[in-house]
Amino acid sequence: MNGIGASIDAALDQAFSGKTSTLHLFGPRGSGKSWWLDETESGARQRGFRITRAQGEAQDRELPFGAMAALLSPFRDRLVDSTWAALRPIVALDFQKADPTEIKLTAFRLLCALAEERPICLLLDDLHWYDAASVEVLAFAARRADADAIAFLSTSTNETSAVSATAVRLDPIPVAKVREMLVAIGIDEVAATRCAEAADGNPGIARALAAGLTDAQRSGIAPVSVIPRPTGELVNELQTSLRAYGEATCRSLVVAAAEHGGNTSAVRAALIALGEPPDGLDEAESLGLVEIVGARFAFTDPWVRSVAYHLVAPTSRRAAHRALAASFSQPEQAAERAWHLAASADGPNKAASEALELVAADAARRGALTSAALTAERAAEFCSAPRDRQRNLLAATRWWIDSASADHIRRLLKSLEPIDCDSAVARAEARQFLDGGRTDVIWANEIVEGPWTRERDRRLSIESALDRGDHRTALRALAAGRNPLRDNPTDSLNSAIALRHAGQTRQARDAAIAASVTFDRLDSFPAWATQLVGADLDILQGRGGDAIATIDPVLDGLPKSLRERATMLAARARLQRDPHLVPAAEPLAFAPIGTGVLHDLRDAIRTGILGDDGDSLRRAIDLADQHALPIEAGEARLWLSQLQSHGERSATITLCRAGLQRCGVRAWDQRVDLLAHSSPAPAHDRRADPGLDALSRAEFRVAEAVASGLTNRQVAATLIISVKTVDFHLQQMYRKLGIRSRTELAVRMTNFEPRRQENKHD
Repeated sequence: MNGIGASIDAALDQAFSGKTSTLHLFGPRGSGKSWWLDETESGARQRGFRITRAQGEAQDRELPFGAMAALLSPFRDRLVDSTWAALRPIVALDFQKADPTEIKLTAFRLLCALAEERPICLLLDDLHWYDAASVEVLAFAARRADADAIAFLSTSTNETSAVSATAVRLDPIPVAKVREMLVAIGIDEVAATRCAEAADGNPGIARALAAGLTDAQRSGIAPVSVIPRPTGELVNELQTSLRAYGEATCRSLVVAAAEHGGNTSAVRAALIALGEPPDGLDEAESLGLVEIVGARFAFTDPWVRSVAYHLVAPTSRRAAHRALAASFSQPEQAAERAWHLAASADGPNKAASEALELVAADAARRGALTSAALTAERAAEFCSAPRDRQRNLLAATRWWIDSASADHIRRLLKSLEPIDCDSAVARAEARQFLDGGRTDVIWANEIVEGPWTRERDRRLSIESALDRGDHRTALRALAAGRNPLRDNPTDSLNSAIALRHAGQTRQARDAAIAASVTFDRLDSFPAWATQLVGADLDILQGRGGDAIATIDPVLDGLPKSLRERATMLAARARLQRDPHLVPAAEPLAFAPIGTGVLHDLRDAIRTGILGDDGDSLRRAIDLADQHALPIEAGEARLWLSQLQSHGERSATITLCRAGLQRCGVRAWDQRVDLLAHSSPAPAHDRRADPGLDALSRAEFRVAEAVASGLTNRQVAATLIISVKTVDFHLQQMYRKLGIRSRTELAVRMTNFEPRRQENKHD
């Protein structure tokens, strides 16, 4: 998708700079060609292009210059000038008076004249339905134009285009994007998701499926089948043509359409189970309806699947799904079996609900929370017992909260009945998430515990421990037991915070990345919190500029609690970027945010910085050491060293440098070096680096070579090893040292002399 957008942007940029560009987009019916032209039109309009557009129609293909008439229509007032008289018959639809040669030359000159005034973009939709005369005129203009600000953008189902030599195939549009299109026209989000998934990223098919929904289905009141019934003229034509192949072929196509994954063996097994000829799929291939490639098959025209599925009665479709479910008997095929069982059910079905519940839990373990939540909701549909239904809805609610999907949470609240204390707590937590973004309400002690309340208590205890800097308690709680509710990105975020407090910055970065995979929105508390954790780690790695770039765009929109933290981090980032900046000039960098020991420790540092109070900084060091907060201890020693006399400073700097390096913190290296310059430490202390000590002999040789400025290929030639080996050693070193680039490695090596490693093993 990004590649197509980039191609369009490049074509528009080229034309805007004064050089003619052509681009042809092709793909099957409904693949989003018109949607991409809409996007092109929007982009061209923003750039200041003059735009003209024509839509090809099958019934107009024999009408000479019909497409040109549509393209020239916006310039009708220009044709009053006798210079363009040859084009008047076209706009007047008097094609008998049109002179093809004159039209070709005059149209070309008109486009060039218009382009001199302002860049022009021609959007040629469904070029395969254009009349031959119009295509000839457009092709001539595209060939002859060169240094003109003209962009020709065409679409068709054919790869070749007479207008453009550059063709780009349209890949399916992501399901999420198709769903957004349907939601934008008033389709309920769950129904839109079902239509988008059934359409396999083909927006034309998705719209046809959505058009066939009932009002109740569009609004989300009634359920939607696996493949909704499409409507439209094209659908009617396809149904007629498919029925002409006979009932046996139609029944085979129904089974093939029901198997979304294109599993050839499953379809053949299902056909046998249904008493149909097993070679039905081969017959469909001989007719050009499907293409079999090894163990998989696909419909040659994506529209055929949507139409073929509805060639038989609903009972026959359910029978096809039951037969397919039976063919997926292996443990690794549990998901396929579950979905076919669900599609085969016509009421409450325990087997389907239990199978879907397992699939949902597995999806959650893999971090696919959206898929897990939707699957759990589907499982709830087939539950006959209220408590079973409630269990699945509670799981879905948990995963929607974890994925910060406010719209889904709001929708699910309508279905979640407070039948017990657990569901009442879940409803309250969901509402609080929608209102304030956090789930930290203190509940009455008399609430009877259930899975949800126990999980809520665990989370609150973790958040409380983190707020006061008690990472040991938080890490123990995070590691205690595992269940589907706990395998979530919120735990990853909390782990990142705990590991950061523990001084394990590399592991903290890994956990923060795991959380950010899900929390990728910019409008939810978990997403903002994850961004701030990442910014904090950037600062500790010496990338204050990256942290500021993360914080500044979202600062004004943050809730108060996060805005205070973000303001503090931005001040720390400024201190990190400028080693000459006096710390007292950034008092917000030492704001005592948090509770308990973390608040007391930060308050002591703030008092020491702003009041030049060495005793307060020593108290901060004692608190940090006592509660195993090594980063805070190292930073407190850094600020203390600035207040110390020449003789005292050396020992403090040595402890500060060693402590921060053990944590992988590079934020204050330049500031420490400036202090050390006025009070030099012994060489062995100044060069101590536990991270470098962890490198093997081979890794250290590669590090020295890279730090000297050699490329990977030059390093390989120098050390007589392969380039792949060099790359492998670099990746290992990046992991061990907590760095991300060759530049960081070079800086790390600069202050250290070559060392003997006779006892190191490769």
